[in-house]
Parts: sequence; structure tokens; C-alpha cells
Amino acid sequence: MDIDLYQLWYVIVGFLLGNGFPHFVFGRAGKIFRSPFGQRSSPKTNVVWGTANFAAATFILVVMYFIGDFSGLSPLFLLAGFWLTVLMFGTGIARFLND
Repeated sequence: MDIDLYQLWYVIVGFLLGNGFPHFVFGRAGKIFRSPFGQRSSPKTNVVWGTANFAAATFILVVMYFIGDFSGLSPLFLLAGFWLTVLMFGTGIARFLND
């Protein structure tokens, strides 16, 4: 199977959506959670980080829409990126919460 650049970008978009979700949810719930800015990042930091992930995913999709050819592009690549992130997060959640 030949993977082209658009499929790779779809995986990245899925990764960003999957990564943004727990940060946004923990932040909105008022919980302290790890982010790239520190182990015990404030809820506000996590909301901003989650939103930044969503914004980056949206930006990539908009750019792809205007410059790309989506014929034959399967959303399975987007789902693969999303579920890989969920799997990574799900298997390591105890480590994230106990630090």
C-alpha cells in the first residue's frame, strides 16, 4: 500500500484531535493534569493546550481542503491517528495521574 502525503496529514490530524481531547476535558473539569508545559499544569493551561490541538487540526484540514485532492482519501487514516493517540493515552493514564 502506498501512503501519500495527504494520508500522513490525516494521521497527524487524528493525533492532534486525540491529544487535545483529554487536555481539554481535564482542564474543563478543573483538574490538574500533565501538559508539555509541566507535570502539574493548571486547568487553564490544559484547556488552552487542548484548544491549540483542535485549532491546529482544523487549520491543517482547511489547508488540505483548499490545496488538496481528496478523491480516494479514506477517513480511516484520520481515525488511525485518533485511536493511536487514545491507545497511547489509555495505556499510560496511571503514570500521568500519579506523577
